[in-house]
Formats: sequence, structure tokens, C-alpha cells
Amino acid sequence: MNSKWLLLSAICALVAVLTGCAGSAAPAATPERPAYVDELVGAVVDPPRQLAEFNLESTHGGTFHLTDYRGDVILLYFGYRSCPDFCPTTFANMRRVSQDLGELADRVQVIFVTVDPERDTLDLLGLYTQSFNESYIGLRGEGDTLQAVMDQFGVVATKQPLGDSPLAYLMDHTATVFLIDPDGRLQSQYLYGTDYRDIVHDVRLILEASPQA
Repeated sequence: MNSKWLLLSAICALVAVLTGCAGSAAPAATPERPAYVDELVGAVVDPPRQLAEFNLESTHGGTFHLTDYRGDVILLYFGYRSCPDFCPTTFANMRRVSQDLGELADRVQVIFVTVDPERDTLDLLGLYTQSFNESYIGLRGEGDTLQAVMDQFGVVATKQPLGDSPLAYLMDHTATVFLIDPDGRLQSQYLYGTDYRDIVHDVRLILEASPQA
């Protein structure tokens, strides 16, 4: 994967989700802007942005609905099963996040959305996600359905052919973990290479400020 292209796509994702977040002074806490925002160490979306519902095929059966996970933190990542570097490294870190969170991990759902539905069947995605943690969910969509979800997060993915076979290619893609808060809002994001302990810090902060109903 081209590192320069990856950096550009990460910058594009940051611009897409952080527009309007900058200011000379942090605004006061409101129902739309939680008090913990100033303590987050990720790339913060301030105030957090409400996400539109999306429905994709799930490796846990049926259709995934974003609204089904109200009250939990979602860590969402876009990639593909045969990714040689960024995806397995990211999911190894997600596994460490889950381990460090202990009992709080029950309120965190890790999601893997494939940007390569041509090769990534639900069965293969399930094998991939479960190799890291049985609770992790793989999601699959095609065409405009997938593109609409990617657009919400400013994610880009481009096919890079490797040979004559139509199935011989890599996918250059945005390698960012997105944190969705318990109210279904995009709260923060973590570029590739972020220390997993930074994610643990932010997840704990959010969950401790959002008691389970």
C-alpha cells in the first residue's frame, strides 16, 4: 500500500469529520458536547456528529443496524480480509484494546467493514474477525449501499491491480479507527499507528461518563 496515498487519504478523512471543530477556545459542555471531550486523546470531532443509520450484512447473521448498539461504544474500521499489513496490525491492536478494557469490553463492539466485497464473502469475513475475537463483527455491502457508509466517514478505497487476473489486486484504503459514542455519534478517530492505549483511555473515559441503563 502506498504510504503517501495513505497519508493523503487520512488527511481527507480528518478534514471530512473534523470540519468546524477548530476554535480559539473550547466551548462549554452541553448535551451535544460531553464534558469528557477535552480529555480525549484521539482526533476529536467536537461537537460529536450524529451518524445516519446504516444497514449492512453481518457475519453474526442478518443485518447490522447501528441503532441496535445505543449505549455501547463502537470501534469501526474499514479494510479488507487479504490486506497484507494495515488491517492485521490494526486488529491485533483492537484485540489488545479489548483485553485491557476487562469487563468494560462487554460495552464495546468492534466492527470491520470490508471495502472489498468482490472477494470478501460473509463466511470469509467471519473467519477473519473471529481469529482476533469472537465478538468482533464483519460487515459487507455493495455498490451505493457501501459507498454511502464510506462517505459518512470520509473513507476512500482504490483498487491497485497486481497482474492480469481480475482478482489479483490490493486495495489502497483509509486506515483509521472511528469511535462512535453510546448515542450513535462520531466522537473521535485514530490514525494508523496510534498507540492502542490511547484508544483504551478514550473508551474508558466515555463509558465511565455513560452509565449503563
